[in-house]
Order: sequence, then structure tokens, then C-alpha cells
Amino acid sequence: MLTTIISTIIVLGILVFVHELGHFLLAKKLGVGVLTFSLGFGPKIFWKKIGETQYQIAAVPLGGFVKMIGENPEEEVKEELRGRSFSNQPVWKRALIIGAGPFFNFFLAIVLFSTINLFGIPYSLPKVGEVNPGLPAEAAGLKKGDLILSI
Repeated sequence: MLTTIISTIIVLGILVFVHELGHFLLAKKLGVGVLTFSLGFGPKIFWKKIGETQYQIAAVPLGGFVKMIGENPEEEVKEELRGRSFSNQPVWKRALIIGAGPFFNFFLAIVLFSTINLFGIPYSLPKVGEVNPGLPAEAAGLKKGDLILSI
């Protein structure tokens, strides 16, 4: 049970990180200021500010967010930051930034699928594990370790 919970948090964390990284990288590339890059919600557990961006890990690991300058159209933005404000960007830039998150998740799926298929998928041979006495498998002559070739 604990392994399942931890595995779920790790996999969800990877998906959220890649998704938010898409928004973050494209916003930076297109000249939009990013104030916060967060994995998780709620109270901050760990954070570090580099430049104008605060990178943080929060207590609830069920998502994340990228907060950009002027992301909320009702937010007051200083005059010197208006050119880097999300809401002041052309529609095509905003659409690309918003679409970058899902695109990065799609790209992650392609990379993982390709990598798994490149190295192959491990599988077990169809061998008889155990034969219970008095059942039809024993009557048919099956023994533990027999390789099943066809049905």
C-alpha cells in the first residue's frame, strides 16, 4: 500500500514537472516573466529564488503551477513589466504558452514509448508454475516448469 502511494506520487510528480516545464520554458523563450515555478500546492516546503523566479516544492504533491507576470488580467502590473506581462502578449503567444504543457506531456509519452520499445519489454515465458494433485492439469501430464507452446 505504501509503495503504491509513493509510486503514484513519484509518477504524478514527473508528469506535473514535465507539464509545468513546458509552460515555463516557452514563457521564458517568448519573453514572458515567470514569478513562480511550483511543484505541488499549499504551504512551501522548500524554495529558492533565482533571478525573478521563485522555484518551490509545496506540501500537497497533486499538481503544480507556473505563475507569470500579469497572468491575471485584473492584476495591476508595473509599467516597466507590462511588455513581459502574459496578458499583454498577442493571442498566438498566449496560446503557445498554454499549449506547451500538454505538448510536453505528449512528447514525454513518445520518448517513454520509444525508449521502452527500443530496449524491449521484459516478459516471463509461459511456464507451468504449479500442478495441484488430482486436477485436470495433472491428469493431462503437465509438470512444474513445463513450457506451454500452444493452446
